[in-house]
Amino acid sequence: MVMMLQLRSVLRLLSLLMALLLVATACRAERPVLTATAIPPVTEPRKPPNREVIEIRNPAVDTSVDVATVAIATTGEVDVYAEPNPGADVEPLRTMANPTVSGGPLVLLVDQTVGDWHEVLLPVRPNGTTGWIHNDDVDTGTHNYRIDVNLSDFELSVHQGGALIFQATVAVARENAPTPGGRYFITELLQPLEPNSIYGDYAYGLSGFSETFETFNGGPGQLGIHGTNDPDAIGTQASAGCVRLANGDIAHLITFLPLGTPVTITA
Repeated sequence: MVMMLQLRSVLRLLSLLMALLLVATACRAERPVLTATAIPPVTEPRKPPNREVIEIRNPAVDTSVDVATVAIATTGEVDVYAEPNPGADVEPLRTMANPTVSGGPLVLLVDQTVGDWHEVLLPVRPNGTTGWIHNDDVDTGTHNYRIDVNLSDFELSVHQGGALIFQATVAVARENAPTPGGRYFITELLQPLEPNSIYGDYAYGLSGFSETFETFNGGPGQLGIHGTNDPDAIGTQASAGCVRLANGDIAHLITFLPLGTPVTITA
């Protein structure tokens, strides 16, 4: 990619599309899907260069593997604390707005639950920051998806319940603006306002940020996984931090991947 421009002005949220494509069993109907049920028929992805696409239409899903719990805000603001069960006089570490700056729902990945409190991975700097939120502020649901990105191999893999269901070649960051490795999650799904943009047809926002750019073109330096208007760059070091997929590949992924999907990026 070139780093994601300020998403609010360049992209429009596809939360309505996600709600139409998928049906959540643990959350309200207008919320993003957080369960692995009611997956629509998959579409045939465009084959990326230099690698066979793996597509399994009916994988054997192990419901005990790759289980992710996601919290979706149900209030206008979600207070985040350093620990569960803070005293009444304890001020929150931060307050997260719902909806987010890009206009979509606030979605957080849950690491653990203790009573009525959830420790969540936060989409803030520094990468990997966590905090505790109260169950009264969110709905929770589960799904069986995860994404692994191997930067050295230029490879993105999607797993469901332990089964590899999709794999494609990607473009990665240039050496002078490396993508920081770590554990993130999908925060939003957006679509460029203009055709043939550097983001391709669709863009997933991630919870992580560049460690090279504090800001980028007016935005916060947010990482993402998105399409491209330069398919020849797939399989090369071309971006300023984001991961680029062929447009056909990301168009395939949006038909089933929910917000809150964990993403692990390794060198």
